[in-house]
Amino acid sequence: MTAIPDQLLSALSDDLRVAVQSDDDAVAARGMLDAVEGIPPLSATVALRSRWLALVSARLMALGDVPDALDVRLLGAIARTAFSAHETTPAMTATEQAIARAEELGASGLVALLIARRIPWILGELPEEAAQQLAEVDALLPTIADPHVHALVSADASLARAAIAAQASDWDGLRQALAGVGRAAIPRDERLHFYAFTAQMLLAQQAMRTGQRVEAVRTLMETARIANDLEAWAELANVQTLVAAYAVRTGSFETAISHAESALAAMEHSTLAHAQHNPWLGLAVDISAESDFAGAIRSLAESVVQSLDRNDRLAFLVSSCALVAFYLVSDRAPEALDALNEAIEAAQEMGDGAGESVLRSVSESLLRYMGVLQ
Repeated sequence: MTAIPDQLLSALSDDLRVAVQSDDDAVAARGMLDAVEGIPPLSATVALRSRWLALVSARLMALGDVPDALDVRLLGAIARTAFSAHETTPAMTATEQAIARAEELGASGLVALLIARRIPWILGELPEEAAQQLAEVDALLPTIADPHVHALVSADASLARAAIAAQASDWDGLRQALAGVGRAAIPRDERLHFYAFTAQMLLAQQAMRTGQRVEAVRTLMETARIANDLEAWAELANVQTLVAAYAVRTGSFETAISHAESALAAMEHSTLAHAQHNPWLGLAVDISAESDFAGAIRSLAESVVQSLDRNDRLAFLVSSCALVAFYLVSDRAPEALDALNEAIEAAQEMGDGAGESVLRSVSESLLRYMGVLQ
């Protein structure tokens, strides 16, 4: 039996500590999966979740004949950890396998939970399928007898509903869905951080897409504070990037530089290797997989192109302004001005007069900052 490090054991409740150290491999595996599921699925916890999953796998190998219910739970935990690590394709594969196994078992609660957690990640490409799957989860909810599973399904279905509402600009629906998350009787443990953080990101998306700049910055700053407290460096890098973009939008270039520097510092701590579209912020902006300033610039330039392809005006303006902030970090104001000019041309080609006006205003402010205009 592989010894469990004291560092892992110290974070557990007394009952769970006894369970994970049981001589019975099945009991220990169930306890370890309970431990994994209590860890918030954020970038900061990928390594911790992975350590527990390795221990679970070792116990199940020792068990030999793995109970189907444990196998499904393991696949679900692997999928959620992979999503947190921006490993979207393996996460989808593990989720599909887990759903198929759960359906074979007739475990409606597990099926509903797995589907609910997958919905936000298919929403961007398959919005109709996402809505259909949410309806399927809603139909399964009344059949779930286990109150613990019912609470988790309710919470994750509400998050999925909020993400769908945000994509449809249904802001009343978003707030109602977030209220549903609050009403769900989810365990009062570390996983609450995940629900609080994602709710805050969804509220930030609402403020950004409804043109409430002051509220958007306030909400993003609160989101950054939570990410910093959780040491969720990937999430922090991206949120600070958005705050830097808004500072550029208002001509506050020194503030923009400060937030871009904070984003770069967080990015250096991130251990993620892949960029990922954020379903909660709803923007194709992710610098967390980059390792240096040049990578951040390249990533933001790609975000500008992707936003144009998606016809996402907000993401286009945010990415363009964020590029300015990162160029200014290294005192490359002329290149920032070039990026703005290209963005202005793109806005003209799209026929976006309001966006063009915003970018021209930023360009004039930048010229004054450079000392070219008085």
